[in-house]
Amino acid sequence: MSKYQFQTSDIYQPGTDLPLNRLNIGDAEILQEVEAQLLHQAYQTFVSELTTATRFDAAYFQSLHRRTFESL
Repeated sequence: MSKYQFQTSDIYQPGTDLPLNRLNIGDAEILQEVEAQLLHQAYQTFVSELTTATRFDAAYFQSLHRRTFESL
């Protein structure tokens, strides 16, 4: 069973319950592995940059997201 709930949306790869993605991954297990690796990378960056002056605003999280996914 997919972790994605809305199977009748145009965000899914045709004939699957997998969302469209930049890497065109059509295998659920591989997609889950890649997602986990990217999330781990984002957490590592977040923790390494964390200071008492870190401001948790939209700009910070957008920057974190951009830097995590820029290699894709």
